[in-house]
Amino acid sequence: MKKTTYIQFKVPKNEHTSEPDGVVKRNIKKAIIGILSSIIPKGNPDFEDKIDLVETWVVELENETGIPEREIGMDKNGRIIVKMPFKNNYGYWTDNNLLLPDFKKHFETIEISQDSFENYWCLFEKTEDFETELTEFKTQSTGTGGGHKYLKSKVDYNGKNREIVIYFTNKSDEKKIAELNKIKIRGKIVDEGIEQSLTLYETKLMNE
Repeated sequence: MKKTTYIQFKVPKNEHTSEPDGVVKRNIKKAIIGILSSIIPKGNPDFEDKIDLVETWVVELENETGIPEREIGMDKNGRIIVKMPFKNNYGYWTDNNLLLPDFKKHFETIEISQDSFENYWCLFEKTEDFETELTEFKTQSTGTGGGHKYLKSKVDYNGKNREIVIYFTNKSDEKKIAELNKIKIRGKIVDEGIEQSLTLYETKLMNE
């Protein structure tokens, strides 16, 4: 008998339904997300600015207890931007009382294989330091108000011109880029293959 189960599910979106059960589930999901959001700054200092970008979660749960043990978050393009527990980051789903039956009840989950999960988990660590200067880049946003800004551009990497998505560590840097025509940045680069965009995490603006 296997010791762990691996599930994948999308981040809850706003639901519009007149069914009582739909209202109950929607309120439960809002409560869950609200509670979790309130603990992110203390529990996950490196990933606070990336949680808003996660659209798909992959979670490892222990079968006997149903407790989440590890988790991976992907953005809308399927790029891995969060994994926990990792370094000083305790976890998003692992730091609450939800169990396997709760996930299956309140979210549209699908099971994936252990090999798939482990491949995702290892891929996040395949990073290296990367520094570059950019004069052409597009600013994107995760939403209005409290959303985060990130960049899309192209860089020369290992002899090829590649698209790159850039996520900043500090929100103050996100604000500064709006006033700059040329930026110097440094971060951790991830290459998931020639068919995928490069991703630069933990990016810092180096302009003096």
